[in-house]
Amino acid sequence: MGVGGEAACGLVERGLPADCNRMFVRDSGRELDVRDLPPGRAAFLGVFEDGVNTYWLLIDSGEVWMVRGYEGDGDQQYGLVNSSVAGLQNVLEVWEAFACSGKSEADDDYDDYVEDVIERARQSDPRVFEDDEAWWSRVFEEVELGVLVPEEV
Repeated sequence: MGVGGEAACGLVERGLPADCNRMFVRDSGRELDVRDLPPGRAAFLGVFEDGVNTYWLLIDSGEVWMVRGYEGDGDQQYGLVNSSVAGLQNVLEVWEAFACSGKSEADDDYDDYVEDVIERARQSDPRVFEDDEAWWSRVFEEVELGVLVPEEV
């Protein structure tokens, strides 16, 4: 495939989760398929829970991009999701810790906890949080607004 360096090490050594609370789901049938995206040649990594929005590793740069929408419908959108595989791994760790925390909006310290989660997410891959409209910025905005909350234990 031509994936090398830091991206290859990250995928081999640390890997990606099979299912990170539906935010990232591996699809072994498509894993590492290669296709051309507007920014360059890319390898498939996984999907969002909807099965439509997909994560791709740009082979030349090591960036992770998302393709939103169905292939071939002409309305697909492309955007940077993470600056690297390590950035994706880091933000998924923050997401999983949040989703599985058992915290509740009824907890006295919940607002402080959410602030800490958002800060940890931003620190996990600062470059992608510079754009307020980027994927992870929007996801963690929904955390801040209470739209996305931890799963009940």
